[in-house]
Amino acid sequence: MKKTALERALFPVASEWAYCDHAAVGPLPRPTRDALVEIFDAQMRLGKNGMAPIEARRDAVRAQVAAAINAQPGEIAFMRSSSDGALLVANGIEWQPGDEIILADDEFGANAYPWLNLRRRGVRINLAKAPAERVTPAFLDGVATERTRLVAVSYVGFNDGYRNDIAGVGRWCKQHDVLFAVDAMQGFGHLPLDVRACAADFAYCGAAKWLLSPHGVSFVFVRRELIEELLPSMASWRSVVDPMNFLDYEQALHPDAQRFEGGSLNYPGVAALGVSLDLLVRAGLEDIERHVLGLRARLVDGARRAGIGVISDFPAHACSGIVLLDRGAADVEELRAHADAAKVGITVREVGVRVSPHGYNDEEDVDRVLAVLEPCAQS
Repeated sequence: MKKTALERALFPVASEWAYCDHAAVGPLPRPTRDALVEIFDAQMRLGKNGMAPIEARRDAVRAQVAAAINAQPGEIAFMRSSSDGALLVANGIEWQPGDEIILADDEFGANAYPWLNLRRRGVRINLAKAPAERVTPAFLDGVATERTRLVAVSYVGFNDGYRNDIAGVGRWCKQHDVLFAVDAMQGFGHLPLDVRACAADFAYCGAAKWLLSPHGVSFVFVRRELIEELLPSMASWRSVVDPMNFLDYEQALHPDAQRFEGGSLNYPGVAALGVSLDLLVRAGLEDIERHVLGLRARLVDGARRAGIGVISDFPAHACSGIVLLDRGAADVEELRAHADAAKVGITVREVGVRVSPHGYNDEEDVDRVLAVLEPCAQS
C-alpha cells in the first residue's frame, strides 16, 4: 500500500468509508474537530472570557492563509462562503453601463449569480459555452472588447473537474488591463494556489470542501492596490480602525482587507480553518497534488478497463482531483443508495458520477469506488 500524502489516521471517516466526495463536503480531521470541541467548551464554561482568546486567533489565521497563497496578511478578509467573496467584488466595483464580464456557462452559482445580477445595472455578460469553449487566453483574444472589465473563472470546475489555466488567463488580463477574479473553492486544498503567480486581483474560497474545515467560513483575497477602490458595500462596525470605540461614527475604515469583514466573524470556524490549513501546509500542497493526481490516474484507468465512460477526459495540464464518469444506464437514486450502503462517498447526478479523492485516500478507496460503479459499465 502506497503512503498517503495526509496521515490517514487523522481522518476517522476513513475507518469505514471510502470517502471520495471532497468536491461536496470535506470531512473534518480529528485535530480540527478537537479544536472545535475545545472552543465550544470554553464558551460554555466561560462565556465572553472563553471566546476572547478564540477571537484573538483571527490575525494568526489570516497570516496563515496569506502565506499559503503568497499574499500579504492585509490582503485577506474572512467571510462565510465563496459567494460572499464574489459578491464583495461584484458589488464593490463602480460599473458603467456597457462594461463587460467574461465567464463560462458552467460555473457554479457562487461564481455566476453575483456577476449575472449586474445585468440590471447595464453590465454585459459574455458566457463561454463550456465544455466546447474554455476561458483561455486564445478564447479571450477572440471575444474580448475594449469594454471588457473583468474575467471570472473557477480554478477547477465543480462539475467535471477541468483545471483552468489561471496563470495564463491572469497574464492575459494583466496585459489587457482587465480585472481577474478566481473562485478557488474546488482547487485550493488539494492543489497549490499562488495569487501572485496567476496575477489574480481577487480570489475567494470557502473552507468546507478541500480545506477540510467547517461550513460558514471562507476567505477572500483583494490585491492591496484595489482595497481602497472597492466600494465598502459590506462595511459595518468591525470595518473601522477602532471597532471598540462604538460611538465614533466618523472614524476611518481599516486600511486592510479586513474592512470587508463587516460584523462579527465565525471565530470558531476561522480557528478551525487554521488547524486544517496547518495540516495541509505541513503535508505539502505539492505532495498532496501529486498523490491525488495519482489516485485520479488509477480511477480513470480502472474505469476504462471496466467499460465506464470518462467524461473528464482532459490533457494532463487540465486535470484535477475531480473526475466525472458516465453513469451509463444506472438509475441515479439506486446508485446513490448502493454507494451509501457500501460506504463509498461519491456524488451521483443525472450528468454522471463525480469522484473527488483527497490526500488521505489510498488505492483501496479508489478500488472500492470502482466496485460500486459496476452498474455504470456500458453493455
